[in-house]
Amino acid sequence: MSKRSRRLLPFSAPVRAALVSLAFTLLISVPVLAFVYHQTDTLFEQRIRDRIDTRERNLLNGYRSGGTKGLLRVIQEELDTGLVRNGAILLVDSSNRKIAGNIAAWPPTLTTGTDWIEIRLYPEGSRQAVLYALRTLQLPSGGRLLLGSNVEDRERMRASLLEALIGALLLAIPLGLIGGAMVLRVTERHAREVGKVATRIAAGDFSHRLDEEAQGQEFGMIAAAINAMLERIEELVEQLRLVTDSLAHDLRSPLTRMRANIEKAAGYAAAEPEQQALEAISTDIDRLLRVISATLEISRAEAGMGRQQFENFDLGEMIRSICEIYQPVVEQRGLSLEFHGAGDLPYVGNRQMIGRAVANLMDNALKYGADGGSIELGLRDLGENAEIIVSDRGAGIPAELREDAMRKYRRLEEARTTDGSGLGLAMARAVARLHGGDLALEDNQPGLRVRLLLRRQDGNIADV
Repeated sequence: MSKRSRRLLPFSAPVRAALVSLAFTLLISVPVLAFVYHQTDTLFEQRIRDRIDTRERNLLNGYRSGGTKGLLRVIQEELDTGLVRNGAILLVDSSNRKIAGNIAAWPPTLTTGTDWIEIRLYPEGSRQAVLYALRTLQLPSGGRLLLGSNVEDRERMRASLLEALIGALLLAIPLGLIGGAMVLRVTERHAREVGKVATRIAAGDFSHRLDEEAQGQEFGMIAAAINAMLERIEELVEQLRLVTDSLAHDLRSPLTRMRANIEKAAGYAAAEPEQQALEAISTDIDRLLRVISATLEISRAEAGMGRQQFENFDLGEMIRSICEIYQPVVEQRGLSLEFHGAGDLPYVGNRQMIGRAVANLMDNALKYGADGGSIELGLRDLGENAEIIVSDRGAGIPAELREDAMRKYRRLEEARTTDGSGLGLAMARAVARLHGGDLALEDNQPGLRVRLLLRRQDGNIADV
């Protein structure tokens, strides 16, 4: 992930998964709870309307049958029987004088023809205002009729329902987080299994496979596809190994015979120019053989073929031996060689390939750091990793060219006048990656510092 992506996603993967799960929970819960609230409130309102409609029909029936006197009779019956105990009823004449009802006076702001309006009124004989849903009617006689129903219960219902919905929503938040954590845990477990196998494969061990039965139905399909891919990769790598082995044998044998014949011909050559020409050809063949050997070794390391030769050995003792071997060569060049490192350092790896990688780094330090006066060889125990450091005081490599310098057959302009094939750093990097590490080039101020990082394996060879 790039730095910009990290800035856009400031939270860790577990937090993001929990937040996504919470967002989906709220996305589902909020509309459902809102729908429940709306439907319940609508149902309650409809019941109030039904009560007002029933009272309106009774009153209008009385008015039709007996005019204003019939209407008064029905109003008085409802007041006497308590049918409007939780309601409001008021009949006024054209001058707004009260004729009958349980409300003291017509509200001044209330107009005729209103179907539904909620207003607080004082029932007759009460000092506490009550919230009513009101409807007003204009009578043919010029009077006006006010009908209403107490909606305090509805308001209490609304408050209780709102509290319940908020409680359910608050409960949905931890449930969403818990659900997200559970889903994340399952996903992470499967991801770790895939990651472990991928790490082994990247290190060159193609024998590992995912357990398809333990992954579940959905992840089992992915595991089966990955296993099929790994089997194909293993088959291709094995074919590559056979091809490279055959190529090495087919190329080395005729080149070796050619060099022997050239050396034999050089013994019969009478003139000095002919001998020099044959010796130059023999030198080129030697160089070609070294390039072929280095290229094949890099290809094998990149394909993970060196893991079969992993063994337990003392990395510290091997680095000290390399230092002793190069000490006379360094002193002959007029340089000094300093060793910095720990004592014994048990390690599991390909001893031969690591030794050649360090030797390549020492050769580069001798070639390009000859004017610096000193070379340093170091070994550090970093716990899970071991680090080999080779430093010189030469011209170094510019930062923008260091990545390019570690590729195969890449040589900087300053190095083209020296003997070499441009495979030393590529070889060291391939060996480092075979052992789960990497190669890094740094500025030694002045000169170049090369850090060869090797991951330390747990246990013995059987665990690698």
